[in-house]
Amino acid sequence: MKSKTTALILSILVGGLGVDRFYLGYTGMGVLKLLTGGCFGILWIIDIVNIATGKLLPADGSAYDDLEVRSNATQQVVSTAYDELEKAAKLHEQGILSDDEFAKIKTDLLEKM
Repeated sequence: MKSKTTALILSILVGGLGVDRFYLGYTGMGVLKLLTGGCFGILWIIDIVNIATGKLLPADGSAYDDLEVRSNATQQVVSTAYDELEKAAKLHEQGILSDDEFAKIKTDLLEKM
């Protein structure tokens, strides 16, 4: 999987030479940009915008790796907070936590989600 951040950095720094297109798997467009100086700078700018907005994806059709990492991290935080909230609810039902203590824990955990 390709990184959107890497593709964007390559496009900004050496996109005029087609390195960004080679990285994403578009060999033909990479050669064209290499031979024409990023189609005289026009395609270079277009590619920067398209990569930044997510319209230019890797040639194999996969999503950028950066998006999955962010999504997985968010799911882990929500899952952990949910587990902690469930434990606090059980302690509250058993009478170990008072209503005020449970409300404070619940508020803190819901803010994490």
